[in-house]
Amino acid sequence: MKFHYKHIAAGLTAAVMACLSVQAAAADIQERRVKFSYPVSRTNPVGMATEKFIELVGQKTNGKIKVTGYADAQLGNEIQAMSSAQGGIIEMTVVSTAGAANNVKELGIFDLPFLFQSVEEADAVIDGPVGKELLNKFAAKNLVGLCYWDYGFRQVSNSKHPINKVEDFQGLKLRVLQNRIYIDTFKALGANPLPLPYPETYTALETKAIDGQESAYLVTKSSGYQEIQKYMTETNHVFLPAVVMASKRFWDRLSKDERAVIQQSCDESVTYFRQVSRDQEKKVVGELSAAGMSMNKIDPAEKQRMVQATAAVTEKYKTELGAELVDRTVATINQTRK
Repeated sequence: MKFHYKHIAAGLTAAVMACLSVQAAAADIQERRVKFSYPVSRTNPVGMATEKFIELVGQKTNGKIKVTGYADAQLGNEIQAMSSAQGGIIEMTVVSTAGAANNVKELGIFDLPFLFQSVEEADAVIDGPVGKELLNKFAAKNLVGLCYWDYGFRQVSNSKHPINKVEDFQGLKLRVLQNRIYIDTFKALGANPLPLPYPETYTALETKAIDGQESAYLVTKSSGYQEIQKYMTETNHVFLPAVVMASKRFWDRLSKDERAVIQQSCDESVTYFRQVSRDQEKKVVGELSAAGMSMNKIDPAEKQRMVQATAAVTEKYKTELGAELVDRTVATINQTRK
């Protein structure tokens, strides 16, 4: 009698799936429908991670909990979706830390200019005690912080000229996130920052109501800004995490088993998210260049001038955010650099 490894593998897979189905049936899991709002396209890694999360929840509950993703801010921009989750109108959303700082002000540590130099440093803060502590603060805001994805480092595009030095920011009308630290940062650089909701940005760029915007390379690409913006500068001025959160009203209705499934699915989606987002990051500069954008990096000496120009912004917000929290964050970053 011959044994075929592929038959054994298939049998094991079937056995595992059957076991999962039995576990789901035995667990305290009800039929539920979940609306998950996110602000970007399905092709952005955040959209892809949402689909992975949906898939994981479906597998773990044997299809009982059905999550539906709503891309491109269909259910409102970040601030609106977060408010809807607080009110129990929708069950889940993902909000950048810059947007979520409207509810948990301490998330503003991620908005401090030029804080991070690498994704490894950001991951260390997000995955460590500081990141977990910040997620726990959402409970007091009728929300449940589950896990973090991210939008990566933010860059600046514009239709006027390349940005090579601080002076090149002078007078540029740039869309920024609706966040005080971002506004103060770009004022310090000499730009004219205009806070706009993400869904309004493309039209504002296309009609020349604004000169440029600041976002991650992948958001620039998935938003189609390369179609209407000529110059792209790698500033890496902020690394922007995003919090996957649930409505507390929804969460409080869930059983212990249902909560465990949602949390585990979120945790597992982080590994997938980081893999796809960072794989895409390696290719996106070439893709934007091929689409006609003029790409440039800033000389280290000029970058240091930008750091110095915005240093007062960090000092201004350090007390408000909590000096101890900022110091712990910096200590984690410094440990990662060693």
